[in-house]
Amino acid sequence: MVALTKKNKDLIIVVSGLPRSGTSLMMQILQAAGVPLLVDNVRQSDVNNPRGYFEYQAVKNLKNDNQWLKYAKGKAVKIISHLLYHLPAEFQYKVIFMNRNLDEIIASQNRMLKNVGKVSEIDDDTLKRHYAAHLFDIGRWLTHQKNMEVRQINFHHLFEKPQTELAILSDFLNIAFNTKQIQQVIQPELYRTKITGH
Repeated sequence: MVALTKKNKDLIIVVSGLPRSGTSLMMQILQAAGVPLLVDNVRQSDVNNPRGYFEYQAVKNLKNDNQWLKYAKGKAVKIISHLLYHLPAEFQYKVIFMNRNLDEIIASQNRMLKNVGKVSEIDDDTLKRHYAAHLFDIGRWLTHQKNMEVRQINFHHLFEKPQTELAILSDFLNIAFNTKQIQQVIQPELYRTKITGH
């Protein structure tokens, strides 16, 4: 584990974004960097996330129960973007927000559903408009939260220019990374739904 600075030890590192935006990959990166994670491994790895989901089940009920957040101090926890609104103001957060092409996100979600024998109940165009509106709203909201620092990390760039993105992440968290070690986590086979023309 990395020795978090005194300034960081009471911070909660939040990995967020839309579903299928690369949040699990970011949790893997932080783990490789030695950052402690708040996970419970209740949701096991599967064909959609062969390296695991890195989730903490209590997150899903954040709107009604946030008592568990005290255990997240000095750690990284994965919280999907629509739940960020429910984070209590009593804590300080550093939010790593995963940014990914919306067409890729939707294609990845459709692939995930197909793998479990389901189909989306919302057509792609409607879902894309919904996601775009949500990203605009949550982005505007985050800029007004005095207890939150936010850094966008581009999923595509993690694969195309990982050193640049990891340098941004290292600076944001004020943690020195072993870049070569971490880059081993960012494997091309993890980028399975790719749309050209970024």
